[in-house]
Amino acid sequence: MNNLAHVTLDGNLTHDPESRKVKNHGTVTSFNVAVNHEWGNKEGNKSVSYIPVETWDKLAENCAQYLAKGSKVTITGYLRQDRWKDDEGQPHSRIKVLAQSVRFDSKKKETTDDSVEKEPERDAA
Repeated sequence: MNNLAHVTLDGNLTHDPESRKVKNHGTVTSFNVAVNHEWGNKEGNKSVSYIPVETWDKLAENCAQYLAKGSKVTITGYLRQDRWKDDEGQPHSRIKVLAQSVRFDSKKKETTDDSVEKEPERDAA
């Protein structure tokens, strides 16, 4: 029997995606997704989890191009735990989702480049 760490998330980006090139490995894009829970506290405030997500290659390029802070997404992937030691030798770990697919549930991110002038409209003759 295989161990299973499959995840599906439905939420909104908490910040714009951060993309970078990794030598010999392609493009990686990272972002956090806020996932609202059905339950809340006595005052009725809902609980929220902030989940780090990592995408690679073409999916990473598409996420960097089309997603922005607040974008609604549905992500499927699997859990991965990163482990490392800091400069003092103290162990650290972090669990994140490695996305296999990202469904863009919001409209395409708007580009706001005010430096581009539009060509004036011409009357039909």
